[in-house]
Amino acid sequence: MADKLDLDQLGSIVDAEFESSLGVDGGEISTDRAENYDYYLRKKPKNTIAGQSQVITSDVADVIDGMMPSLLRIFTTQENLVSFEAVDADDEPAAEQESDYVNYVFFKQNPSFILTYNWFMDAGIQKNGIVKAWWDKSEKITPETYKGLTENQLFNDILSDEELEVTEQNDRTEIIEGVEVTVFDIAAKRLASRGRVRIENVPPEEYRISSDARSLDPSDARFVGQESEKKRHELIEMGFDATIVEDLPAHGELPTSPEDIARRDKSDETTGGPQDKSQDEILLREAYLRIDADGDGKAELLQIFTAGGQVLSKEVVDRQPFHVICPYPLPHKHFGQAFADKTKDIQDVKTVLTRQALDNTYHSNMPRTFVNEFGMGDHTMDDLLTVRPGVNVRVRGNPQENVFEPQRPFTAPNSLAMMQHYDKVKQERTGTSLNVEGLKPEDMKHIQQNVFAQATDPSKMKQEAVARIYVETGFKSLFLHIHELLRKHQDIPQTIELRNKWVEVDPTEWRTRENMTVNIGLGIGTREQNLLHIQAIRELQQAIVDAGGLGWIVSGKNIYNTAKELVKNANFKQPEEFFTDPGDTPAPPPSNEQMALQKQALQLQAEKQKLDAERQAINAQKQRLETEKAKADFAIEVQKLNQAKEKEKNTVMIELEKLANQLTEFELKFGKDVPGSKV
Repeated sequence: MADKLDLDQLGSIVDAEFESSLGVDGGEISTDRAENYDYYLRKKPKNTIAGQSQVITSDVADVIDGMMPSLLRIFTTQENLVSFEAVDADDEPAAEQESDYVNYVFFKQNPSFILTYNWFMDAGIQKNGIVKAWWDKSEKITPETYKGLTENQLFNDILSDEELEVTEQNDRTEIIEGVEVTVFDIAAKRLASRGRVRIENVPPEEYRISSDARSLDPSDARFVGQESEKKRHELIEMGFDATIVEDLPAHGELPTSPEDIARRDKSDETTGGPQDKSQDEILLREAYLRIDADGDGKAELLQIFTAGGQVLSKEVVDRQPFHVICPYPLPHKHFGQAFADKTKDIQDVKTVLTRQALDNTYHSNMPRTFVNEFGMGDHTMDDLLTVRPGVNVRVRGNPQENVFEPQRPFTAPNSLAMMQHYDKVKQERTGTSLNVEGLKPEDMKHIQQNVFAQATDPSKMKQEAVARIYVETGFKSLFLHIHELLRKHQDIPQTIELRNKWVEVDPTEWRTRENMTVNIGLGIGTREQNLLHIQAIRELQQAIVDAGGLGWIVSGKNIYNTAKELVKNANFKQPEEFFTDPGDTPAPPPSNEQMALQKQALQLQAEKQKLDAERQAINAQKQRLETEKAKADFAIEVQKLNQAKEKEKNTVMIELEKLANQLTEFELKFGKDVPGSKV
């Protein structure tokens, strides 16, 4: 049996885990991510050659900024991003309410848009994007003042309020309705401790994970943690012992990691100012470590906070709080590739080509001048250094012999062609292009062809693949975690507005959920695809209803669901504002008048079908007659053509016969041999 670990041993183990983890300052991952940030900010590649172009292309930023709008639209235009699946028919209302409330917590109680934006940006630039979710029990302190309270009000309204702490109390006398009474002026602070789910982005340079991590999910690793700077007063507000916190050494304000330095790239972002002790920065380490700390031979997951080499707290927990996404995860590795990793080399090449094209243009427009030093006068050099249009250059002797401007070949078009090639390579790698256009009004005439083209566009497919990776990794685990936190910690029912109704939500009655559906897909092109499918379903339902299938094959609920999907596809949040859910109530039986109208409609439909069949037969007969007429006309034309050819042939033969007779007469008359005569 192993020995029990004391706090000093635990602190040493935690510090050792942080120092040997993936993402540590100065490691290859940290250095690579810092370089990615420099490329995004157009700080690389540098050009140290003086006098040449210093321009840097923005290929890394173009890809990331080009991908962000479509990804954000996919994940932020849904009414419910996730839906928990019911385990049976009786569980459907509960699963629906849980889905609504979990989405409400993410989208309403947390800054969901900026969270998602930062999450995607971190993943696009720095390989992995990380968010952290936890149950926040921190207290909110609000100062309050009350004046002129009576003794009853003081005891019944102030001193009985458990959230109020009186900090100052003064009494005085007042005349109220002719009676002298004692009133109280109170200064107090309200300490509200209402727990809620908190979600925040984790800067990648603060995130650490053990080297045994073999997947994108940090739950599989032995150790995962966050190393962040907290102000001294923040540690006290987090609940740590104030006497210990007061003695912790300050860490300083200046950035130390390569990634932090790359992000805080301006000089005024890296300088500190005067401050009191409460504003000192303390390096706080939050570790989630699987370890046998109690010596029972079994490893538990511990949450351990350390600062300054001391353990501030330790607690057995059932999970770690981090959720990670990566656009290009690699098998059996925790860190994958970012968009920046895919395009850094292209930015290097295009930067060089752009600089060469610009330098070539500069030199072509302003070529170097060669001067015979023996032909230089007193003012020749000054004239050459004066750069302005039409300036005169004074030389001795013949200028054509003493001054020479060689013509430099203009090669910039070759560089531009190569840059276009690398733009194509960039698009093929990442699926982004600045030439992508949205759907134009005239495209609606050919919506099926446009939808099909977009659905099979490799660029769109690459973007959808990245979105699906985000779904199956970070988003699913995050929303399951939100559900778990609510079920474990929110022990007081809350009344909130869901689907335009005020309902009471009590997470203590929820089931453990493992299965969910993430509802994405309203990105580029797919809204039109959905519309085509919904319209086809609606037309089929209408045909079934017209044939008498209402209440048998198609129910009122089915029709309502189709209408609801049409509203959601139009990006309206509340379908209930347009249609009323009939539930499982069967459609009322048709009245005699409705039955007569339905019978008449069926008769008209049958008559229409009969007329359509007759029309088709007539059209077929007409087509056949037109074909036969065309054949007859063609035969007549052929006959006329043959007759014309025969006539032309006869004419030629007659002329030949006349010519032969004339030649024969000539030969007989002159006694000469004439070719072509009949003699």
